[in-house]
Amino acid sequence: MGDRRPMRFAALWAVQLTLACGLAGATESGAACDRACLHGLMEEYLAALIAHDPARLHTIPRVKFTENTNRMTLGDGLWHTIDGLGTFKLYLEDPQTRQAAFYGTVKENGVTALLGVRLKETGRRLAEIETFVVRQATGIHGDFDRLVRTDPVWERSIPSSERSSRQAMIQIANRYFEGIVAGNGAIVPFAEDFSRTENGLETAGGSASASRPAESQAAQFSSKRFNYIHEITDRRFLLVDPERGLVYAVVMFQHPGNIRTDLFAPARAGAIAPPRFSLASYPNTTQIIELFRIRGAKIHRIFAYVSLLPYRQSPGW
Repeated sequence: MGDRRPMRFAALWAVQLTLACGLAGATESGAACDRACLHGLMEEYLAALIAHDPARLHTIPRVKFTENTNRMTLGDGLWHTIDGLGTFKLYLEDPQTRQAAFYGTVKENGVTALLGVRLKETGRRLAEIETFVVRQATGIHGDFDRLVRTDPVWERSIPSSERSSRQAMIQIANRYFEGIVAGNGAIVPFAEDFSRTENGLETAGGSASASRPAESQAAQFSSKRFNYIHEITDRRFLLVDPERGLVYAVVMFQHPGNIRTDLFAPARAGAIAPPRFSLASYPNTTQIIELFRIRGAKIHRIFAYVSLLPYRQSPGW
């Protein structure tokens, strides 16, 4: 009948391998980082940043770190110059993608700047650190000092009946970018109370003024006023929170500089239009970290940090 020991050994090895895989899976599952865990990792990152001490962080050996798309050694850039955090703090966690994000303000050598952070963990260690620092010296629009307290709406849950699936939420957010490029507001599901804040400045919603027409956002898209935005590339939808109706995206707006536009037409006859928006007048790219609040399959709010970069700059990811 032959020697059955090789078969027995093979069977024993297969059982041991199965048990080992099961234990490994259980360990990984047991170490899954929930919302509180992800929030804690973000807090640890911010504390280490303020202390100028990256050695406080638990990272994988080949952690990837970028600041404003540039690959750097962890501890470089803002790590040298930050004075402290401001009072504005907005957090987002997505256990399914194992990521956390943060919007806040900082003081850098005594000057207010905007800070965005995205972290990705594996085994409760940081594998990806993507940071965004928007400095007033870049010439980008905004009102940094308005960002003092976080609007509670970003923390509120939405009723189950008004929630969408993760994939549907990403598709809704992407239609916003499609509407800009196509110059067609009709394809974007804007809510009637839609508003947008960029770098602390309200750029959509609210009352009309001499510099902003009394138009809906859909009408503004369809007016071709934003046609200087030739492309929106490298669209990454990185975190989704169906409970709060949030989608976090990082995208690159491409402005070739050769497309004429009247970005802000007068609101009424006789009103004086402001100078042409500078982003339309020369080749440049803006990197935008955009947070959408979606309720009832419509976009109600957008909160964004916008940084100015050289034209066609790579996102670094």
